[in-house]
Amino acid sequence: MSRTRSWGQGDLTGGLVDQVFAQVRQAVLGVIIERLAVTRASDDDNVYFLGEGAVLDRVQFDTGPGGQPPFLVETDSCRVVTSNVAEAVAAVSAGLRSGDVGFGDDLP
Repeated sequence: MSRTRSWGQGDLTGGLVDQVFAQVRQAVLGVIIERLAVTRASDDDNVYFLGEGAVLDRVQFDTGPGGQPPFLVETDSCRVVTSNVAEAVAAVSAGLRSGDVGFGDDLP
């Protein structure tokens, strides 16, 4: 069984993460979004993996319950925590383009 499942444009949480992903899809053509697949309903499935091309897990994106902030954006070398949709989009887009969010430490 796969640890993730594809998260398409029609898949929605009802939270602000839907706005983040819609904007990322516009900014980064060909982005692939997958959501963590859990085995029990009580497990946290608010974890997403974003990539493009041959690199599927370039950015890990965590949300609060129901796709709400705070958002945690992580690459191999950077970590950004924000509750702002625009900042989350910028961090994910930068991480997808370069493999590194590029903001240094957590955003204020």
